[in-house]
Amino acid sequence: MKQIGITETFDPCFIQDWETRLLEANVIISKELTDEMVEKLCIVQDRVIFHHTVTGQGGTVLEPGVETPETEFIQFTKLIEGGFPLSHYVLRLDPIILLDAETQARVVKVLDLWKTWLVETNNSIRCRVSIVDLYPHVKQRLAAAGITPFYSTFTAPRAVFRRATDILAPYSGLFRFESCAERDFQAMFIRRLGCASEEDLKILGVNLADYGPPAKKQRGECMCLAKKQILGVKPGRCAHGCLYCFLEIKEKPEMQEEPEISTQVNLANNTTEPAMTLPDPFRVNLATGDIELGIRIGDNMWLPF
Repeated sequence: MKQIGITETFDPCFIQDWETRLLEANVIISKELTDEMVEKLCIVQDRVIFHHTVTGQGGTVLEPGVETPETEFIQFTKLIEGGFPLSHYVLRLDPIILLDAETQARVVKVLDLWKTWLVETNNSIRCRVSIVDLYPHVKQRLAAAGITPFYSTFTAPRAVFRRATDILAPYSGLFRFESCAERDFQAMFIRRLGCASEEDLKILGVNLADYGPPAKKQRGECMCLAKKQILGVKPGRCAHGCLYCFLEIKEKPEMQEEPEISTQVNLANNTTEPAMTLPDPFRVNLATGDIELGIRIGDNMWLPF
């Protein structure tokens, strides 16, 4: 079975040769649509669905190294004018951050920027949405920046999902909203669809029969097909410095070496199993042999992403 190439654990705008690592079908996710990214995306457009992450928080303390929505909108127009198919473009309000009136206003700004262009050109686009998750280390970063969220749970209360839905509803004629692992988005106009999906494969014109679901999901509600991180770097917080980043580690990207594999004895059944030395937030599930992405909480709890 083939996998869809994807860039979830680092931003490809910081990887000079990302376009050389593509598989047959790929979902490229980036917060910074540089001129170089625009040029490369237009060249490899036949193998790429581009997810353009613009949360509205760029240039604020929440995303100190990210460009403003206005800058990213200009780059979006360059991309489309350069010949990149609009059907291969997906706007990502991922995550939606509703901590106060100011963060809410920034979300609306993004929708209004793209709405103007869509109305003028008589078009519509896909738009992926999610609500920010408050991992323990994210709460610590927010507290250090003097930000206190009005809720303390890992997943936002349903009231936040309802408020986000109310914000999105007036734009549903121009934006085809999608969400993957969050069932609390219950409005009919928000489609449940994986980040790497059959719809992407249809757009790219590849054989659907070659692809299928993963052996193990990253999250229980995840709807993605089997996918592979293609950048070849160790996962880590990038130079964008987003406070809500789910990754704890921060280091310069290095080429990912093959994990060091040895054997270890399972005392429960006296058999040998693979043992890998992997950086957090990864672990190996010895029952399946799969590498899992998650976060370690204390000594005994593991929360998968």
